[in-house]
Amino acid sequence: ACAMYRPQWQHADPINFLMENIDSLLLQHNCQHIIIVGDLNQHLLQRDFDDLLAVFDMRKFVDFPTHISCSSLDPVVSDLAEGIVTCQPLGYVGSSDHKAVFTTLKIPTERGEESTRTTWLW
Repeated sequence: ACAMYRPQWQHADPINFLMENIDSLLLQHNCQHIIIVGDLNQHLLQRDFDDLLAVFDMRKFVDFPTHISCSSLDPVVSDLAEGIVTCQPLGYVGSSDHKAVFTTLKIPTERGEESTRTTWLW
């Protein structure tokens, strides 16, 4: 998972960094999936953001306004399938003009063989 803040003055630098480095980060950390969350201000770089989603086969999971301006500035994007990622809005946090986004990941886990363990309390 990648939590990210992209200030407006950074232009496309953080998006370009992800575009160039996601593959190596996945390999370096032995990850199979991508999830990016945060205040990306992606509306200012919509084409670059859409290219990032297309290249890595990611989709948006926030389909509600997250900002006081009624826009959605705080995406949750992932290559995980629909039904695994769900998002819902919470209220504004403190004096922020952004709503918190509650995200649930229903990732199936691989289970090993069942075993029994005895713990003795002395």
